[in-house]
Amino acid sequence: VLWEPVDRKLPPVRLLTSQAAALAGQRLLIRVDGWSETSRWPEGHLERTIGPVGDRATETEVILIEHDVAHADFSPAVHQCVPPLPWVVSPTDLAQRGRVDLRHLPVCSVDPPGCKDIDDALHVRQLPNGHWEIGVHIADVTHFLQPDTPMDAEAMSRATSTYLVQRRIDMLPKPLTEDICSLRGGVERLTFSVLWEVNDEAQILGTTFTKAVIKSRAALSYQQAQEMIDDPTKTDELTESLRVMNRLAKIMRKRRAELGALQLASPEVKFELEAPVPILDKDGNVVVAVVEEEKEKSGKSDAEEEEGKEHKSEVETNNNNNNNN
Repeated sequence: VLWEPVDRKLPPVRLLTSQAAALAGQRLLIRVDGWSETSRWPEGHLERTIGPVGDRATETEVILIEHDVAHADFSPAVHQCVPPLPWVVSPTDLAQRGRVDLRHLPVCSVDPPGCKDIDDALHVRQLPNGHWEIGVHIADVTHFLQPDTPMDAEAMSRATSTYLVQRRIDMLPKPLTEDICSLRGGVERLTFSVLWEVNDEAQILGTTFTKAVIKSRAALSYQQAQEMIDDPTKTDELTESLRVMNRLAKIMRKRRAELGALQLASPEVKFELEAPVPILDKDGNVVVAVVEEEKEKSGKSDAEEEEGKEHKSEVETNNNNNNNN
C-alpha cells in the first residue's frame, strides 16, 4: 500500500504490510528503507502506530515528531539531579557569597492565569533620597543546574520548553520549574536580580546585578493586578508599588518609542479547550505593558553589562600588547 506523509512535500511511501485494513485511519511512524531506481516511490517499514487520525493526543504527537521535539519522560538520572521536595532555602543558601537578602521587599509576580512556572517577579520601592528602586527578579535555575550532569545534558539537548495549545514540553523537570524555581507567593526563592535606581522621570541613575533571596508577597494574574491598580480603595504597599511601576513604565515606553524602538508586539491568545469561551486575549491590559517594559529593561541592562565587560577585556588586551611591544 502507499502511505501519504503528513508533510505534503514528501512523496508517498510504499509500505509492505498484511495489516492494511487494520492500519487504515491511523497515523503511522514509518522509516524509509530505500528508493530503487526502478520504483516510482520509496519503500519503508512500519516502526509503530501513533493513533487514530484526528485524535487530539495523536495529532499532538505527530506535530512533535514532525518537528523533532524531544518529549519523552525525563530519565531517573535526570530526576536525581533535582533536590527532593519539599525544598526550602537553607542557611547555606543564604550565606552563599554574593547572595543578598531581599525578602523584605514588596515583590510580586504578574502572569497569565493558571501560570505555575513563575520565573520572574517585580518590585518597586522609594529610597531615602526620594528616588525609586525598581527590581526584576529571575528564578536562579543555574543554582540547581550544575554543569556536566545528566540534567545539564538533557537541558542542552532540548534547548527550550515547547508550548502547544494544550500542553507544555518542559526543558527541565516539573519539580524544578513549577516548585523549587517557581517564584510563588509566600515562599522564599533564590533569584538573580537586577535593581535600578531611577528618578521621577524614570531615568536610570544606577544599576546593580546580584544573586538574591526573595519572598514574593503575591502571585497575581494580569487581571488581578489591573483590578488592584484601578481600585481607589486599595492603598496597601503592594498596590501602591504596582501603581508607581505602571507610571514609570509608561514613561520608559514613551521614551523608547521616541528613540525609534521597534515594536514587535502581536496579539497573544490562549485557548481554553472545550470551554464556552474558547479564546482569551491578554491585549489591552496595561499591566501587561508594565511587565513587558520591565523585562525589556532587564534584558537591555544585562546586554549593556556584558558589552561593557567585553570592551574592558579588549582594552586590557590592547594595553598588554602595547606593553609587550
